[in-house]
Amino acid sequence: MADTGRGTAPPVLSVANLEYRVSPGFALRHIAFSVTAGEGVAVIGTNGSGKTTLIRLIAGLLRPGHGTVEICGTPPRRWGQVSRHIGYVQQTKELPDGVSVETYVKHQLKLRRADPGRYEELIALADLERHSDQYVRNLSGGNQRKLHVICAVAHRPDLLILDEPTTGLDPTARETLLELLRSLKGDGVGVVFASHHRDELVALADSVVVLHEGRQVKDAALAAVTGSGERSSLVLAAFADAQLAQLRSWAARQVMTSGLIRSAHDVENGVKVALSEGDHRNSLAEVVARAHAEGIALRSASYFEPTLADVVRSIVEQVELEQLV
Repeated sequence: MADTGRGTAPPVLSVANLEYRVSPGFALRHIAFSVTAGEGVAVIGTNGSGKTTLIRLIAGLLRPGHGTVEICGTPPRRWGQVSRHIGYVQQTKELPDGVSVETYVKHQLKLRRADPGRYEELIALADLERHSDQYVRNLSGGNQRKLHVICAVAHRPDLLILDEPTTGLDPTARETLLELLRSLKGDGVGVVFASHHRDELVALADSVVVLHEGRQVKDAALAAVTGSGERSSLVLAAFADAQLAQLRSWAARQVMTSGLIRSAHDVENGVKVALSEGDHRNSLAEVVARAHAEGIALRSASYFEPTLADVVRSIVEQVELEQLV
């Protein structure tokens, strides 16, 4: 839970007043949240905000300068005690040459002191049965990622830690991996993951930890992040400089008369119009048709949906504005 405790069960992960200096000019400060069994908490933020550093602290790869990280009541640096509670999937991890899926998974079961009888269950969970004889290095990116996940949970940990779980995967592979992670959550595994994809949050997160310049943004609700479709916009470019003023005047009128467009701002060679809340699948065609009907010649029109980093910046700006009031 990113902001407040829920329920009576002890958390599988507890982070309290965590601080860590990365460099003379940057540090994580005052980070506090928890994760309960079966809960997903996403760590999000703009580039360089400290997401991966926080994940590494939780995994026990870094030692906090101040504050505590506890997994099932034990600091992660006490690996002999905490290893049975934790599964960790790095953003990238090399796989060995000349090793089959079956050999690799069975070796991982042995390393993690897991029940060797879980092999068939894990392979089925990741839908890798038909790849059991294939070399792990020859698997697709999505299947390699699923392989890492099932090995990380082979010993039935309480907490799964992931750094950018679907980075580099195509949409189909992303969805199959997210389905695997959802099923693990359903089995009671707590999940904490660093992310810059909104679809990962929609699929896995119950709450969020928003980082900005190493600090945790307070009162940043999950709904404010996943419900940000209303910030979508269109960029319309005039066909010629002589028609630029006409386009901008038309866009300003649309703000007053159209329920589709909520604001308009001048940009180079055109205008950027922010769309109102709702389904925008047909918005581009509708706006272009309206402009054409009023004699507005457009050189180009494009749809823009903000990235998760854009949404975080918007949240940070709103929080900072409220603090000034």
